Amino acid sequence: MNNYTPTEIKDLQAIKQRVIFNVLQEIENGPRKPAFRWRFVILSAVLTISSILFIVNQMFMGDKHATTIDFTEPAFYEEQGLFYLHGVTLGDPKAKVTKLLGENYTTEFQEDGSNADLILDYGGNARFYFIQEKLVSIILIGTNEQRFDEVFTHYKGTKFTVEETQFLYSSETSHVIKAEFTPNGLYVFLMYAGPDFAETQKFLEQQDNAD
Repeated sequence: MNNYTPTEIKDLQAIKQRVIFNVLQEIENGPRKPAFRWRFVILSAVLTISSILFIVNQMFMGDKHATTIDFTEPAFYEEQGLFYLHGVTLGDPKAKVTKLLGENYTTEFQEDGSNADLILDYGGNARFYFIQEKLVSIILIGTNEQRFDEVFTHYKGTKFTVEETQFLYSSETSHVIKAEFTPNGLYVFLMYAGPDFAETQKFLEQQDNAD
């Protein structure tokens, strides 16, 4: 009779063995789960931070190509007879202009009364005219009048006024800046004063006669 084991007892022993096996498995695997969860949390955090940094970096890179220049506030200086507006001067290549001023412009290839073969328009606030990718003139549109008055007042070189239009002139390079009032506001031009530039020639003749 001792050799006889009822089926129910056998089933209980099998269940007991399975329970013991499962408990042992839980004990063995238990310490690993928190570590696994921590690794998962850390990995998720790293991926999230990396994604944020990537987005911020892309936004920063995008901003580098967008101009933040206020063309209504003319940044003017003179160096060795060359007139500069916003860091560029006549004769500069297109690549230099776009590097300094950004690439937020539209392109035109023709304009009535202009010999330029390429025009860059920065939001309707400034236009840069090129011949064979060399800058030949600039127009600043809707310039702050007070700001240009400061430029005109502090300029120590040749300057004059003709019928309320103001001029700065460099005899060394024939650069001229012309500030003209229009129905759309004050326009400021940087260009070459060639032989056909009547206002400058008239002023120079007056200067010669005065001497």
